[in-house]
Amino acid sequence: MSFVQKGTWLLLALLYPTVTLAQDQQQGIYWVDPNQGSRMDAINAFCDMNTGETCVKPSPSDVPRKNWRSHSNTKKTHVWFGEAVDGGFQFSYGNPELPEDVLFGQLAYLRLLSSRASQNITYHCKNSIAYMDHSNGNLKKALKMRGSNEDELKAEEKGKLTYTVLEDGCTTHTGKWSKTVFEYRTRKAMILPIVDIAPFDFGDADQEFGFDLSPVCFL
Repeated sequence: MSFVQKGTWLLLALLYPTVTLAQDQQQGIYWVDPNQGSRMDAINAFCDMNTGETCVKPSPSDVPRKNWRSHSNTKKTHVWFGEAVDGGFQFSYGNPELPEDVLFGQLAYLRLLSSRASQNITYHCKNSIAYMDHSNGNLKKALKMRGSNEDELKAEEKGKLTYTVLEDGCTTHTGKWSKTVFEYRTRKAMILPIVDIAPFDFGDADQEFGFDLSPVCFL
């Protein structure tokens, strides 16, 4: 894998964990070229030399908090933000100026070189259930997430496709803003990054939501 920081190219080991052997390298923002091709298609990444993680930021990293609507949600069901929410979009990662197919290829190589991956999503809510519905005591309205390999991550799912919740403030309709923080960690790096989410409880005049995407980190 090739790296550049402040205009100086550094050739480091192909498998990223061995970067920790380079004691003179500092963590920070690097240009990363997982496919070992032209420097012109390198992507920005945060490299943590202590943990060996390579983290790529989404673009954009946040979705505005507002009254999102969808013609597909008249019967209250899960709706994919990038497919059926008015003005919605799927999530991209890396340098926005690079072609989509180049970014896809670089992330694919990065996933192949990694054995673990993780990412967080913070869902900001006003009168919108994100995970636990306090009034019913169930998870029927909990968000769904879609990984880069099309796997769906859910609140209740067999196997390794279940996300965890670090904080859940979106359990009731209070008329005030709160947030729920989701985390997904996996040993199947091909699942991440998250490319879309599907909320359930939204669309009424008094309901608003938005969310923040953390960088996706590979190890």
